[in-house]
Amino acid sequence: MREAIRNRLGALAAILLFVQPVVVRAEADAAVPRSALPQSLDRGAVVLSFDDRNFDDWLKALPLMAKYGARATFFVSGNIDGQTLDAVRQLHSHGHAIGAHGIHHLRAVEYSQQRSVDEYLQNEVLPQVEQLKVAGITPTAFAYPNSRNNEATDAALLKVFRHLRTGCSVAAGEQVSGKHALFVPADQVSSRGCLCGKGIDFAPERADRTYEQIDGALTRAAQNREVLVLYAHGIASSGKGNHITPEALERVLWKTKELGLAFYTFDQLP
Repeated sequence: MREAIRNRLGALAAILLFVQPVVVRAEADAAVPRSALPQSLDRGAVVLSFDDRNFDDWLKALPLMAKYGARATFFVSGNIDGQTLDAVRQLHSHGHAIGAHGIHHLRAVEYSQQRSVDEYLQNEVLPQVEQLKVAGITPTAFAYPNSRNNEATDAALLKVFRHLRTGCSVAAGEQVSGKHALFVPADQVSSRGCLCGKGIDFAPERADRTYEQIDGALTRAAQNREVLVLYAHGIASSGKGNHITPEALERVLWKTKELGLAFYTFDQLP
């Protein structure tokens, strides 16, 4: 009898050892469903993103973006709870992506130098990722607050996210279309973990974001089949904070569509 029981327990253990890896792998695949992603992009595109917690602005702009078939990525800072949770779910339900932007909007480089990169992850990044997962959203991208990053922060955060976003400044008198760091060949996006974006807040009032500058950048992306990342914050007709007006945003969306560029969210990037 004892021998029979031992044999049955041994057989059961063998079955469990065989099954367990399959279950774990299925859970990992579900977190980042790469099978649903294009293996590579074959056309020029704009990756439009907005930062911080401008939920009222963003929700009001949903019809405008739908008009042009635009999908954006909203990089949310702070805790994901209460009304924030409701807004995030609304944006996500309209086909937009939700990215992480840090619990306290702290600068990654300075924080990591004063403490460590691991502490930045543990205190600033991972808690927000977990909050988003509770909401049913697995963020695939992180936008650096104030575009502060270096090789060490990139290496650490790319273990958590598929892509990161930083920013590239354009010098006085420089053409945005000539800033090569802003443009990534569509078929090379999968190999670029950290993408450099161009700010369009206050367009077209500032010299580096006039319509002529933006049109030139969009035209280059269309002609060369490149991906261009653009970012703003609020979407409002006026205000002291960083924002783009609905009129300026519509001008950007219209030109993007006229040139035949695709709109991609960060979730859609390979």
